[in-house]
Amino acid sequence: MNSIFLPKTLFFIVIFLCSGGCAYYNTFYNAQQYYKEAEKIRLQKEGKSIPITALDKYGKTIQKCQKVLSDYPESKFRTDAFLLMAKSKYYRKDYDLAIDDLRIVTQDGDDNQIEEAQYLRALCKWKKGNAQTGINELTILLNISPSKEIQSKCHLSLAEIAQELKDSDLAMSHLLDGAKLTKSRDQKGVIYGRLAEMAFNKEDYDIAKDSYANVITNSLSKEQIENAHLQLLKILRIQKNYKAASRKIKGMLTDDKFKRISGNLELELVQLYRAQGEISEIETRLESIVNDYQRTLVSAEAYYLLGKIYTSQKWDLKKAKEYFDQVSKESSKSLFSPMAKSLSKAIGTYQEAQKDLETHLTILTQDTTQISTELDTPVFDPETGEKTSGGMRFDPETGEDIIETLNPLVSVVIPDRTIPELYYQLADLEAFSFKRYTQGIQYLNQINSEYPESPFHAKSIFAMAFMFENMADSANAQSTRDHLLESFPNSEYAAYISEDVQVEKKKQETLYTKAESQITSNPDNAIQLLKESIRTDEKSDLAVSAAYTISYHYDQSAEIDSALKYYQWIQDNHPRSEQSLSAAKRFQTLQMVLSSIDTVTDSISIIRDDN
Repeated sequence: MNSIFLPKTLFFIVIFLCSGGCAYYNTFYNAQQYYKEAEKIRLQKEGKSIPITALDKYGKTIQKCQKVLSDYPESKFRTDAFLLMAKSKYYRKDYDLAIDDLRIVTQDGDDNQIEEAQYLRALCKWKKGNAQTGINELTILLNISPSKEIQSKCHLSLAEIAQELKDSDLAMSHLLDGAKLTKSRDQKGVIYGRLAEMAFNKEDYDIAKDSYANVITNSLSKEQIENAHLQLLKILRIQKNYKAASRKIKGMLTDDKFKRISGNLELELVQLYRAQGEISEIETRLESIVNDYQRTLVSAEAYYLLGKIYTSQKWDLKKAKEYFDQVSKESSKSLFSPMAKSLSKAIGTYQEAQKDLETHLTILTQDTTQISTELDTPVFDPETGEKTSGGMRFDPETGEDIIETLNPLVSVVIPDRTIPELYYQLADLEAFSFKRYTQGIQYLNQINSEYPESPFHAKSIFAMAFMFENMADSANAQSTRDHLLESFPNSEYAAYISEDVQVEKKKQETLYTKAESQITSNPDNAIQLLKESIRTDEKSDLAVSAAYTISYHYDQSAEIDSALKYYQWIQDNHPRSEQSLSAAKRFQTLQMVLSSIDTVTDSISIIRDDN
């Protein structure tokens, strides 16, 4: 009999509760759901700026908690609501407001709630700029808390602070301790992922391998597991264990479990061929990739690599430009897009300079006596008998000076730039855009030998010294610097030739090149390297290229605030650069997006105040 009536009894109890108590429970439940959704989004972007969608859900969490507190002040969820609000405010960077809520939790909460409040308060103080206070409070909590979960959290936060303070060894130690303490398998996967990344960046590949293996074992994220496998392949390649890497790649390519990253595996195989100097295999493999993985990040990278081949081994700029122009068409989100655009622009500039140089040389190789006579002698129209300009005329449509001779085949536009200027531009592009330093030096030598009185003479010697430095030819680099100091002691370039300037210039180029090589394997570290390269010399052309790549990365990752920062930096510091116009346009678009988000946030604040 009881078994028959029990469901009815429960039904009436539920009805009774819902008539009163369930109202605030539903409101708090909704708050919890918004918070869980926000956390899921945030954790997917672990180590990056919190996405706007997550911030919006944290805002809605606060709104619902405020409603619980205003409409149901005696609710049993009161302390939970304050704690949930504090967490949400912390992630929205409202640290002072979060601390106010935490005081109430500390006063009224149970032991677990108080410990969590103490932990969060320490984080707030750290984020407000008091790193040492945060360290002290976290360390105390770590030593007194019986909760392994709290201990693990303290280790992870201490790792973040240590990383911020550039103490990577301490950070890795805390991460390792935190991973051992946490009970959550998925959390273990996340922690080992961070540890692996740090070890990889430090080139501590043994720790990195163990950590990536733990990611594969513990992570519940398919994406994290796939990335760990790819990073293990890179480590095998770096350690020159080519046979093992090749076997692993080919085995994964035949396994449907890795179908989603098959394109990345193909690209890693390309890098494996490159490391072994198997150049003939590379182009064939890349051509296959662009056909098999059209309109993807994979094909975008493949087109970029093809372009690089044609600016290095094959030196076919027309073909290279076609490949670089295709990168953005394959995927606008590719991190190779800004670099491909920059190289395509460089090729266009190079081709223009070559064309202008050929025009100059055409003029110089003509019979100068004939041209001189023709330019000085009036030319008459045989039909009208009227005198024309005598060989030199001004084109009213283009505004250009044109040399014409009696020979109808000889008619050339005089370039605006001089031959030494063109030689210098070609040298600069050869060396610093295409990494062809020998060819760059050849152009500079032509300035020095043929145009010693040119204003580009001192500049060319200065540039040559850096080219020799990049070629690791220290002897010629030093002799070139000595020559500059001897021949042009009072020039601005002699002042720049100091040891400090040389070191900084070299450092920036090294950082940029390293970032470029890591943009796929480790984009987060590549971005940090690019930031460091900017700090090395903010006025250089390399700095603006780095800034545009960074802003593009943040833009595609929906990290609007960070993207805006670097787009603005380009406009402020390099307003005449080729990237400035694109940066300005994108800045305006993102500002509009941000304004719409702020409107939503303001609405949430109004609702909060009304409650």
